[in-house]
Amino acid sequence: MDELTTTPSRPVSFPNPSPGRSGAFNPSDLGLGTVIPVLGAHPQAGASGVALALADAAAVAGLRVLLIDSADPARSGLAGVCAVEGRSVPGAHGRSAMRIGTRTVQNSRLAVRRLVGTGTPITIAQLPLPTSWASAEPSDFDLTIVDVGWDVWPLTIPGESLGPLLWCTGSPTCTFPVVVMRSTVGSVGLAEGMLTRYDTGVRQRGFVEMGCAVAVGGESWPTVVRAVMGLQLESLSERTLFISPSPEAATAGWSVAPVPANSVRTAMALLQGVGGPIGEALAPQQHNRKARRFGRS
Repeated sequence: MDELTTTPSRPVSFPNPSPGRSGAFNPSDLGLGTVIPVLGAHPQAGASGVALALADAAAVAGLRVLLIDSADPARSGLAGVCAVEGRSVPGAHGRSAMRIGTRTVQNSRLAVRRLVGTGTPITIAQLPLPTSWASAEPSDFDLTIVDVGWDVWPLTIPGESLGPLLWCTGSPTCTFPVVVMRSTVGSVGLAEGMLTRYDTGVRQRGFVEMGCAVAVGGESWPTVVRAVMGLQLESLSERTLFISPSPEAATAGWSVAPVPANSVRTAMALLQGVGGPIGEALAPQQHNRKARRFGRS
């Protein structure tokens, strides 16, 4: 395994969030810092791997990182990433309990929280609210990465519970949603439909606008894939990063081992483009020293 480096694959920047909306909650007030919800355009799109790469990259760069896995443990892609599994914290008002864990990456540590399995499927109504995830073990984080872990398509039905999509309703100044897909015709078609529903949620349900897209596989869109892109993905074309798939993870799943170094470089490019405190902390001129701390005192 190559030593992880926080040198990004290429410079990238994203536009500032639209002003004029406060959000359903402010992640910074909960000690979560900037929140990046990672949404798969469809099941098995690669969202868990992208979430893990972002968490590893930020931790190695010196940030205080929390990784939240909101998937049902029986369906989680991140079930095996913790070196240490700690205590469980009961959920409030009949919601699922949460497990406290720690992941070690080189000489850095990041906090991990995930649901506690019960042997039966967990429902959307049982998912803890963001406030419960934050209070499970109160701390001050610079960055919180959320692997949404559920099929977004049915969650966008009007009138249905948002479940993990509540993470996409935080203050726009510190919430940066990311959508993940494969660089294939089929995946892009599913992503276009999901993003259309998400865009409706931006207008009607308070979702923060999608920050960027990550395509798993390749270094650019194949011609045949670009030909079938719709308006949603075209609008994200200048905000799309490409990340290499991991053959090891495809075979054995994500584990306590660090994610591949090339994935960390792509993740660092994304994090630098987020802007705000995260972008400032990970600015290129600061790469040769530990990133400064920020957030609540």
